[in-house]
Amino acid sequence: MTMLNVVMTHLRAPAVRDSLRYLQDIAPEARFAICHVGEPADFSELEYADKVLVDDPSFRLPPRTFQSFHETFAALYDRFVKADPTIDSLYLFEYDHMILDGRFEERIKTLAVETDADLLGKTCSERTGTNWIHYVRFRRDERLVAHLRAISVHEDPARMYGCLGNGFWLKRAALEAYLSVDEHPPCYGELYLPTLLHHLGFRVVDVDAHSTLYRHVRADGEFTLSELVRLKHEGHTFVHPYKGPSGIPALRRITESA
Repeated sequence: MTMLNVVMTHLRAPAVRDSLRYLQDIAPEARFAICHVGEPADFSELEYADKVLVDDPSFRLPPRTFQSFHETFAALYDRFVKADPTIDSLYLFEYDHMILDGRFEERIKTLAVETDADLLGKTCSERTGTNWIHYVRFRRDERLVAHLRAISVHEDPARMYGCLGNGFWLKRAALEAYLSVDEHPPCYGELYLPTLLHHLGFRVVDVDAHSTLYRHVRADGEFTLSELVRLKHEGHTFVHPYKGPSGIPALRRITESA
């Protein structure tokens, strides 16, 4: 069975090619695809078979407001997953979510089995009754509450969850269940994804509660190149965020000399 690893990026073709070469160098057996959310011209310039262009209006809204995964999931499923029964899971990560160790697939899959997870994410946990900004925003949203009440398999349809959206893993069945929902109320993806899957009966799991894989994954506070190189030498698996263009060549040199 195959884990499909999807890089979500808006970068120009040369930068995407550099990232792909690095990823293929460290994990030659893994399958990588590109989900391009930038300019169509940059997408067209990228010569790579496993790619899809997503034009999602929610990405043009102010940051951390109503961005969703609806269009992205639908495009990835139609382009890669639907016709390929060997794909059993999806790892979706943003371009600045750095993979440092080629054994990342094995580590993610092992954690998923050990925790019986359908969704694995950073701080993927219940937020009901907390002061998390997105819970506060949506806890009394009439459309969202009515939607959850209509689809929930649980006794308490008001429970809400959250996770960091820059990198997460989910099973094929969870992806298909998400896409089987006909309509989605306006919401923020980092709340809606784990909340919807919970209410559809899937198990959402916080990576940090069970492993150190995401120890160096955080929402803000960019890592420096020297930190990135040090963490790779120390054997860490993931880092976020790192946007520096010099990072990929530096990591490739480390990989080639190993």
